[in-house]
Order: sequence, then C-alpha cells, then structure tokens
Amino acid sequence: MAGLLKDLRAYKEAKEMIVQAERMSVVGQLAASIAHEIRNPLTSIKGFLQLLKAGVNHKDEYYRIMEDEIEKIESITSELLFMSKPSSNKKKNEHLHHLINDVVVLLQSQAKFKNVTIKYDEAISGVIYCDPSQIKQVLINLVKNGIEAMDEPGDISIYVDTTDEHIIINVEDEGIGIPQESMDQLGVAFFTTKENGTGLGLNITREIMEQHNGSLKFFKNKTKGSTFQLIFPKVNH
Repeated sequence: MAGLLKDLRAYKEAKEMIVQAERMSVVGQLAASIAHEIRNPLTSIKGFLQLLKAGVNHKDEYYRIMEDEIEKIESITSELLFMSKPSSNKKKNEHLHHLINDVVVLLQSQAKFKNVTIKYDEAISGVIYCDPSQIKQVLINLVKNGIEAMDEPGDISIYVDTTDEHIIINVEDEGIGIPQESMDQLGVAFFTTKENGTGLGLNITREIMEQHNGSLKFFKNKTKGSTFQLIFPKVNH
C-alpha cells in the first residue's frame, strides 16, 4: 500500500512538472512574437527622434505618435507581466472584451507571420466569472492551435454566443481540421497530432474549464477547419 501511494505521488508530481513545462513552453513560443511587437514601435520612436534631432517641423504630431507607440509598448509589457504571475485562482467578474482583446494583441505578430488574420467583434459584450489569467491561457492555447493548423492564408474568428444558461466563446479556424480518428482522444493528456507536441495544451484547457464549472467542446467545420467552444455558466447579476 505504501509503495502504491509513493507511485501515485511520483506520478502526480511528474504530471505537475510536465504541465508547468507546457505552460512555460507557451510563454517561450510567444517570446519572438512579443519581441517583434515591441521592436516595431521602438523602431518608429527611434526614427522620429532622429527627425526631431534634425530640426524638422510638425514636432507636435511626432510627439503624439511617439506617445502612442510608448503606450503600445506599455500595454504589451503590462500584459506579459500579468500573465507571468503565478495563478492565484482568484475569480472575479471579467468582461469578455478585455480577455479577448488582450489575447489578440499578444498573438497578432505570430498570426501575421503565417498570413493569418485574427478577427473579432470589438463590440463584444458579456461578463464571465473567472480567473482572468487562466482564461487568457486557455484562449492563447486555442488561438495558437488554430494558427499552427493553417498552412495557407486565412482567418481565425473569435465570437460569442449566448443561451439562457451559458455564454459560449467560439474560436474558429480555417486549418486542416480535426482528423476523425482523433476526435475521441483530443484533449487527453499526452495525446497529440503535432509532431513536436506534448498533448497537454488542450488537457490544460479542459482542466481549467472544469475548474470554472464550464466545458470545452470542439468539432470539424463543414467547409474547412475546426471550431473550439468554451462554455461558461452565465453570471447572475
């Protein structure tokens, strides 16, 4: 009995270490995109500083553009710092627009690199009760999966549906779709259709959704690609 408990503890510790490594891997894969996203406004600022040194006119306009670029950098670094904090499991009412917009900002460069456009309605409304850091992690996993599944230019669409009892975030891509033989195993730990994947991304997503009294669903689209649904209970006002 003691040996069995020891084995179970060892398995649990190993799984936790792998899950943590998967989360860190996501951050690592985002590093290049974030560096690119920050470098662009820095290049712009440097160019305007050189123009100002040369004594050009329209200084007020240049200052305004430089301020906008600095705010863009601040937004990216603040979001990155927020995401790097250990999960506190502190849930609160959070606006869907904030969650989705923050994730789109982080992943835009990676999407553009593959000629993928991330589309969402900036007027998205609705509130869910959640740990914002965890739900952003979930959305990053799904959007990144969509980007990686697309070998040709296309769109990833993020939109929200509501029912009497639920709020549903849909992430729809135009990739290769989910192989029929993989449907039952997708989301199971250590199962993956990616050559270098661990199979834990969707497993983490499913676990986080369960912690939020929600669920994850996915299906192959009729035309092309896949749709992943994050289903949350409606917030009682």
